[in-house]
Amino acid sequence: MKKNIYQFLIVIALATSTFGLRAQQSMHGHAPLSNVVSCKEDYDDEEMEEDSIWGLSFGLNIGAYFGNPKTAAVYNGAGPFQGYINEAAMIRWYSIPDRIGMEGDFRLDPNTVNVIRDYYNGSDYRFNSDFASSNMRYNPAMYVGLNLKWNFNRYAAIVMNMNAAKLKAVGQFTMQVTPSSQNNQFNSGTQLLSVAGEEQRFNLNLGYRQGWMMGDMSNFFVQVGGSMLGTKWMSNYALVADRQFDLITQSFVAGQQTLEATPNTGVGFGAYIETGVEFWIGKYSFDLGFGFSRDKVIIYTLEENVTNKWLQATFNI
Repeated sequence: MKKNIYQFLIVIALATSTFGLRAQQSMHGHAPLSNVVSCKEDYDDEEMEEDSIWGLSFGLNIGAYFGNPKTAAVYNGAGPFQGYINEAAMIRWYSIPDRIGMEGDFRLDPNTVNVIRDYYNGSDYRFNSDFASSNMRYNPAMYVGLNLKWNFNRYAAIVMNMNAAKLKAVGQFTMQVTPSSQNNQFNSGTQLLSVAGEEQRFNLNLGYRQGWMMGDMSNFFVQVGGSMLGTKWMSNYALVADRQFDLITQSFVAGQQTLEATPNTGVGFGAYIETGVEFWIGKYSFDLGFGFSRDKVIIYTLEENVTNKWLQATFNI
C-alpha cells in the first residue's frame, strides 16, 4: 500500500515540475526548440542564397544620352577654328558667311549663288554680325552598349560598361535677303534657317557599386568611378535653299571633286556617379539607373570639361 502511495507521489511531482518548466519558458519568451531550429534553417538558406550571387556576369545596356549643350556651340556656324584643319588637303572648318556668302572665302560657283537668290526671291543676301545660333542643343540620343560586372555578393560589385551614342546638335541662324522689286515692300527679308552638327561618342566607365536591400528581390544602389570619353566629330552643315552645305570641306575648284575632311577622335577622362534600383531573379538582375559624368570633351582643338547625363536599363545574365 505504501509502495503504491510513493509511486503516485512521484508521478505527481514529475508532472508538476514539467508544467512549471513550460510555464517558465513561456514567461521568459523562449520559443520551442522546433521553432528555433526552423528559424536557423531559414537564416542559413537566405545566407546561402545571397552568397551564391558571386562572380562575373554579362549584360546589355540600352537608354538615352543627354549631351551638355556647351560643346554643341562648336557647330553653330560661326567658324570655330582658324586656318586649315588639314593643311595638306586645304580643308577648313568654314563659317556660314565664308562658305555660302556672296563675298565669302569659299569659292562658291556663280550658279549656286543664283540658286540661293532665286529661291528666296531676292537680289542678294548677306549675314549680320549676330547671324550665328546662340542656342545650339544636342538632341537626346540612343545610348547602347555592354556591361561587365563582378559580384562579391548581392550588394557589392565592380562594374565596367562600354556604351556608344550618335549625337546631333541643332540650331538656327539668320540670313538677310534683299527683296527684289517684285517683293512686298514690308518684307524684312530675314530668313531663319537651320544649322546642324553630328558626332559619335563612346564612353567607358569603371566603378564600384554598393547596394542596400529594399525587398527580397530588389536593391537600391550607388555606383561611382572613373570614365573615359571619346568624341569623333562627323559633320557640320547649313540647310539653305533646300540644299545642304558642308562647312568642313575643301574650297571649290572648277573641274575637281571637292574633298571632305577625315573625322578624328579626341579622348578625355573624368569621373561619374550613377544611382538606381536593381532587381534580382536568382542570379540574374535587371537595373534601372540615372547617371552623371564629368567629362573632358575634345572636338578637334576644342577641350571642354562638361557634365553629361544618361538614363539606362541594364539586363545582366
